[in-house]
Amino acid sequence: MDTATLARRIVTNLPGPEPAVLAATRVVADSLLELGGSVPTDDWLIVGGSLARGEPSFARSEAGGPTLLSDIDLLYVYSGTRPATSLRKVRTVAETFFPAVELMSMPIRDYDRVATSLGHDFKNIGVPLTAHGLPPHTRVRLDERDAYEILLYYVMCWFWSGLTDRWLDDDATVEFHLTVNRLCIKVLRATAMLDGAYRHHDLHLMPAPLADQMRAELTWRADPLGAPADPGRFWAYLEGAFRRFDTRFGRPRPDAVAFSAYSHPPSGRIVAEYQQIAQRLGRALAHTWIVTGNRSDVATVVPSVWARITGWTGTNPLSNPQQYFREHRTTIHDHLLAMKVQV
Repeated sequence: MDTATLARRIVTNLPGPEPAVLAATRVVADSLLELGGSVPTDDWLIVGGSLARGEPSFARSEAGGPTLLSDIDLLYVYSGTRPATSLRKVRTVAETFFPAVELMSMPIRDYDRVATSLGHDFKNIGVPLTAHGLPPHTRVRLDERDAYEILLYYVMCWFWSGLTDRWLDDDATVEFHLTVNRLCIKVLRATAMLDGAYRHHDLHLMPAPLADQMRAELTWRADPLGAPADPGRFWAYLEGAFRRFDTRFGRPRPDAVAFSAYSHPPSGRIVAEYQQIAQRLGRALAHTWIVTGNRSDVATVVPSVWARITGWTGTNPLSNPQQYFREHRTTIHDHLLAMKVQV
């Protein structure tokens, strides 16, 4: 794949990208192919996420030109007992090109087995950066369980990103509002998956109110120098998402692992525990925001719900949700990946 072909591929679902965005995309594509060229021929490097969906986010910078906002999600697949090159080296090279890089790795036997949204991203729509294409694989079919897993993951992400404290402290930085915007889009996309809309820009597949919310988030993200919306909208979106999922499942579901094949392996049970905590916190805070619309009420609810979850009744709590999820972030990520290849 040459630079021009890859550049067209990674913006294929952006509605009418401007010439400046297309020029910026060529730079991104050229960097990705240079990165892929550093991988030995026995292994593979695949890009997933928003670039694989063909809808990366570009924003107008203060200088006026477009700048890439999307993370670069990469999967390194190796054919031997270990990668044929240093993953640290691959990450280091990637980070010279891009500000935010997520690099995972797995042997080829696990690549063929992995399912859920991870498998969909790196098999169904994954874009190979090495000359020999994608490894042999079977396609993945997504369902509402996968969508619920995405929803609960980004509730956890809200906490480990420290957004509650920053919101309550009136953080007005562009970086803060961009992070809130990113998580709002993730919640809306997880909800839209129930209607068959896997991409942010599948607006025609979404119910009208959801499509309007997504359109507003995408419009602001394209020009984040404008006035942002109230960060509390995250909880309104989340409350709407829980309502939709409860209707689909027929009742509130405590996690995305129970009643599925992922409940059997040890990693699945560990993931379920984290998801249950996120679900309880998310529902309580979303409900409070919908009922009162008051940040002070949300601030009061956080420690009371956390005390019920942890069972801690002392005057000085051992931790808080932000600290807890931040400390366990790597563990959550590792077990999410492990449970998908243990089934």
